[in-house]
Amino acid sequence: MEENKNVNPETEVTETEVKQEKVKKKFKKLNFKKDNSKPKRIKNQALLKRGGYAVGITAAVLAGIIVLNVLIGVLAERVNLEFDMSLTDQNSMSEENIDFIKKLDKEVTVTMCAKADDYTGTYMNYYAQQYGVTENYTDYYKQTVNLIEKYNNYNKKIKIEYVDTQSTEFNKISQKYSKDTINYGDIIVTCAVGDNERYKIIGYEDIYTITQDDTYATYGYSTSTVSGNNIETALTSAISYVTSNKTSKVAFITGHSKNDYSKEYQSLLKTNNYEIDVISDAMVTDISDEYDALFIVAPTTDFMASELDSISKFLDNDGKYQKGLVFFADTSAPYLPNFYGLLEEWGISVGEGILFETNANNYVPGSPTVLGSYADSEDDITKGITTCITGKNLPIKPAFDKEGLYKVTSLVATPESVVNAPVGTADSWNGADGHTKESFATVIQSERMDYRSDNEEIKNFVFAFSSIDFIYSDYAEMKQISNKDIAFAAAERACSVEDSGISFVAKTIEQESFANSVTQSSASVISIIFMALLPLALIATSIYVYIRRKNS
Repeated sequence: MEENKNVNPETEVTETEVKQEKVKKKFKKLNFKKDNSKPKRIKNQALLKRGGYAVGITAAVLAGIIVLNVLIGVLAERVNLEFDMSLTDQNSMSEENIDFIKKLDKEVTVTMCAKADDYTGTYMNYYAQQYGVTENYTDYYKQTVNLIEKYNNYNKKIKIEYVDTQSTEFNKISQKYSKDTINYGDIIVTCAVGDNERYKIIGYEDIYTITQDDTYATYGYSTSTVSGNNIETALTSAISYVTSNKTSKVAFITGHSKNDYSKEYQSLLKTNNYEIDVISDAMVTDISDEYDALFIVAPTTDFMASELDSISKFLDNDGKYQKGLVFFADTSAPYLPNFYGLLEEWGISVGEGILFETNANNYVPGSPTVLGSYADSEDDITKGITTCITGKNLPIKPAFDKEGLYKVTSLVATPESVVNAPVGTADSWNGADGHTKESFATVIQSERMDYRSDNEEIKNFVFAFSSIDFIYSDYAEMKQISNKDIAFAAAERACSVEDSGISFVAKTIEQESFANSVTQSSASVISIIFMALLPLALIATSIYVYIRRKNS
């Protein structure tokens, strides 16, 4: 015991540590390890939880993809999902027409007198031969069906139907519209307005632009080619017609004109649902009040006093007004003092001569008599009017600004660089320095306004155009030129048709739609890939990931 008292504590601690170190070494040699792992049951639960999260996320993504596919399919039936990839939007409906269709609140039925597959196949090519069209234009026919189907996408009130011309249903249709000849491929547009049904039939020549090829005319025959598709204009115009409660009716007085320059203009008006009569009598007598306006195009013989009385009586309309007159001048005509005297009463002065442009930047190269004129008024009728290009312009001017019931407005005019050259002046004329340069009106509007006994306004309009080139020239057919736009706007106002909602200047589609390259077989392949193979691949991947995680 006395020996223990003398032991050094520090030495004792050191020996203890040495013993512990020896024990650790023995454990290492025996490969004994400390088990810090969780029980197997708890570990499996954790793995299952993580795997469940993965499966849940995968299932959610898969469900989202399936729902997205279904929604796209439903949306495609309700909304047009096709994108026009042409540079000039030639395969798209104009925004103006789309807005018109979307606002339509009446039920309209569009009946195609052909089965969809037949219309886009050999049957239509065979039928087209009666118009001299012998080549295959299947791409245009497919494009027609494609565009027609868009109408239902924009408005479900427009119902599209296809009728087999060999069926009893078509026989019933033919009997119903027995007054009209209905051919294969025609389109019948119908709408119930009140107790009556209004309808319009669109034929092959209404839809397609046909150009005659006379290359082999010397051999006794010629062919025709299709150069454009006007289905949008034709169909929307027909829908506008059948849903409208009013149709403007006008008369063209042609008996005083040597040449009829109005056919293209009449076609434009017909496209916009105008009913047109032609008064070809050499002597105009009483003019029916069923007409909304009169059109006199390039008269070459003057009117008798009695004829002018009939025109004035028509415009007065027993004091109710609401009638109009539109006149197009022609420099090849002689001076017409009687008729121009009537226009003078309305504040429109017509002179002699021909307009000659001295500014080389404002006439067609080499033709100083073919010049540009521009909007000259803030009137609503000139909105959107850019450049008008016309030749053979007669000098016209407002005789006054306002006088009594009349108000006269220059709507379109030339710059102040134009002279009134002598009658018959050629483009090579060099006598402009001896004449006064000034601005001349090319479109003049005269408005007569009064009040009824109930204090409500009544008015009517007379329009004068300086040249027939507004409606009869290559420039009138150019989309970027406003010749026909102002001519049509004048017709609308002359007929007291304000804010009609839409106008239709012919639009030609000249390229095959990109959508037509997608065949039924390719569409089926795409559907299988996205609605079957892709979801199955995701399911298989999810199962594989789950099994690997579970066994890891």
